[in-house]
Amino acid sequence: MSRKSFIRASAGLTFLIIVLQSVWAMSMPAFRGPDEPHHVNSIMRIVSGDGWPEPGDAMVDPVIVQAGHESGIITPGATHFTSTYRTRLLHSRPINPYFADMVITPHDSRSALYPVSKADPAAHEVDQMTQHPPLYYAGGAAIVQAFDLQDAPWDRLIQALRLYGIALTIPLVPATIYTARRLGASRHWSLLAGLVPLAIPQVFGITAVVTNDTLAIGTGALVVAALAKAGTERITWKTVLLVGGALGLALWSKGLLLAFGLPLVLVFLFARHDTWKRRLTAALASGTIALTIGFWWVLNLVRYGVVQPAGYSRPVPESWDPANASFTHYVSTAFRTFTTSFFSSFGWLEADFPSAVTWGLLILFAAAIVWSVIQAGRARTTYLILLSPFVGLIVLLYAQGWFNYLSTSVVAGVQGRYLYPCLAAFGGIVLGLRRWGPRGYRAFGLFAIATGMFGFVWLLRSCYPGPAVIDFARYADVVGVPVSAIIVMLAAYLLATITLVSLVVRWSRGAAMPSEYQATLVEENAGAEDGRNEP
Repeated sequence: MSRKSFIRASAGLTFLIIVLQSVWAMSMPAFRGPDEPHHVNSIMRIVSGDGWPEPGDAMVDPVIVQAGHESGIITPGATHFTSTYRTRLLHSRPINPYFADMVITPHDSRSALYPVSKADPAAHEVDQMTQHPPLYYAGGAAIVQAFDLQDAPWDRLIQALRLYGIALTIPLVPATIYTARRLGASRHWSLLAGLVPLAIPQVFGITAVVTNDTLAIGTGALVVAALAKAGTERITWKTVLLVGGALGLALWSKGLLLAFGLPLVLVFLFARHDTWKRRLTAALASGTIALTIGFWWVLNLVRYGVVQPAGYSRPVPESWDPANASFTHYVSTAFRTFTTSFFSSFGWLEADFPSAVTWGLLILFAAAIVWSVIQAGRARTTYLILLSPFVGLIVLLYAQGWFNYLSTSVVAGVQGRYLYPCLAAFGGIVLGLRRWGPRGYRAFGLFAIATGMFGFVWLLRSCYPGPAVIDFARYADVVGVPVSAIIVMLAAYLLATITLVSLVVRWSRGAAMPSEYQATLVEENAGAEDGRNEP
């Protein structure tokens, strides 16, 4: 495969993934993503001119609550979007009425979400999003104003903002492909790495809703790609600037991306064929660039004395005594929440896969990662550095969750989706699959596509259950389009999936068998050492 063909194939694969994401975004009921009403509230508050208040000062405006009632996400009379008042999907915990049984306001009668004030006297719930940097929300506000969506019904507004979020995640697939290539995979095998997100359906569930996770995923992918380049070349000012600049931009999404500070330091300290002085200088310079561009967190330290001030304080039951906290209960609950929300838990962390499916996916992914590390050869050090943020984030999330549990009695915040900014590092999985040649290529590609399709059907079944698996009339009513438009959407999804299958079969013919690949492995690894490993 020529370089030009490789670039075209990468672009085509990215486009197909965007098509699938867009169908997910149109299919997810409004406000159904984690904290989606709050994200929308913060965007519309900027549109309305009330800016970015201090953490904890902003409230969810009554117009958002009204739309929540119209959309059926909260029960009649509810004033909050907390789990106590949310309706439930089919495959979720047995509390409150089913979303499928709620009366949905028809599209033509749906209200607009404008204006939104900072703290309406009738507001009841805190909008905690001002604990985050405002970049994602300012971008969303710009979209609303550019397309004059202030007075649009809430379904069309949310659909536009979801597509905006999908656009922010465009770097994910190219970065995953690029990372695999930098780690020594051939061009055919690197394209296979671009299918990794399909094997984690919740990636599509999260990128299908209004959330600043989309900015974190897109910019996080750029950081991984920059680190992969830095780890496979000698230190230059170009790589120092790329890593620092990418991380600086990423820091304007979520505080969790500070975890990339670890690989930033390691990738330069472990640089081969460079002096320690040059390594230390590069790490210091790149880190300084990152913190200078992403100065929001330094500003928080100056203003509040903490890296991230809490925008919301969970109420504590009067009967709760931290001395009664059970570490066993915490670990088991956090592990279950973490693993299910990494692969599924569509909606507001609701529609979980059956435990057998979750365990199967977890075991397969863990085995694939371990095997790929073993098979990584001379790229192993760089690959481990790219994987290091996963370990750091998991430790951080569990520690944070434990202290939260001690304080509030609730196990919360330990969610698998928080690892998605590092997802491009999973491109290295293909390093372990090469041993099985074209058969391994087809097996993984078809497995990823099938897992993605299973996830999509599970979402539809959870949101729109019907006698024939899915109630298409209800589906259309919720989305606010005719049934014919739903058919077109599903046809687009099916066509994109069939195209992906055909591409996997076609590309697998160019995947070198083990005996052939071994002949090129030494050359590619040598290129990685001296900077000659071009995509």
